[in-house]
Amino acid sequence: MKIKKVLLVPLLILPFAFSTFAQEVSKREEIALLELHARTNGHEWTHPWDLDQPISTWYGVKVKDGKVVALDLADNNLKGNLPLTVGNLRNLEYLDLSENELTGRMPRELRKFENLKYLDLSANMFKGSLPLTVNRLESLAYLDLGKNAFEGELPKSIIELRNLNSLVLADNNFTGGMPSGMENLKKLNKLYLANNNFNDLRGLHQLSQQQLVALDVDIKDLKYIPLDFMAPQEGTAETKFEDDNEE
Repeated sequence: MKIKKVLLVPLLILPFAFSTFAQEVSKREEIALLELHARTNGHEWTHPWDLDQPISTWYGVKVKDGKVVALDLADNNLKGNLPLTVGNLRNLEYLDLSENELTGRMPRELRKFENLKYLDLSANMFKGSLPLTVNRLESLAYLDLGKNAFEGELPKSIIELRNLNSLVLADNNFTGGMPSGMENLKKLNKLYLANNNFNDLRGLHQLSQQQLVALDVDIKDLKYIPLDFMAPQEGTAETKFEDDNEE
């Protein structure tokens, strides 16, 4: 009987200990974070992750109810392309990767982020056109793609982002005109377009007439009005995700 007891105790303790750490977040989300770290110069990040510690302690990661709900790695020396597995982080509500050296196209996998409310990819080196599936980000309220090398015309589907209140596209290489139906964005109150190659902003006339919109261009004369995009604009979200320790 003594031998059985000695063998039985480890069998009961070890599975419990393993599940405590392994189930902190799903395996899919863990893989996504680890690959993001590996593909974007993680060993040289300004604020590195200690991969031997629980995921909830990693810089910029917020875990709630076993899900990664926020990721803030702004100005953290990320370099390279975002991995396809970033789509595994489908519970994200907040994503800020601004002011890094990320390259490549805006990942189509972001279409899986149906709960995402805040997305900032500004001040990187992203290029190419915006994916047609951008409309899948149906909860999005804040979208900043400024200071990149995006190009091409805006997808018509952008007018389906009905919760959008801030849209920053300035300092890119976008061309063409504004999609018809911009007036459907009833909550939009900030729209920054300067320093692109748009040739037709008539799609904004009805929008500007039906609601107060902060613009950085003169719609009538197509004159660009310079703004300091490094300075926070009035009403722009300046705080990151809340600290769980705060009341």
